[in-house]
Amino acid sequence: MDGNDETERAATIGMIAETMRSTVTVARALVDAGVKIDLAGLEREIGDLCADAIALPRVLGRELIGPLTSLRDEIAALERTLMDAPPAD
Repeated sequence: MDGNDETERAATIGMIAETMRSTVTVARALVDAGVKIDLAGLEREIGDLCADAIALPRVLGRELIGPLTSLRDEIAALERTLMDAPPAD
């Protein structure tokens, strides 16, 4: 794979991370509103995203620190929200 392909792949991974962060933000808002959510598959998708990021050359991977950190922080916020939510019926 040449440098241009890897740069494009890094940009795609960054966009996917941002999209996933937005999805997790919406999920957190739904939980706050008392809506039951289904997170099936999210862990696998995030695992795949991280594996793709790790496979990048180090210099390109470092460029993803911001988007991946934002995703991690939003997942942590969702986890706190889920822990504080009343039990499902």
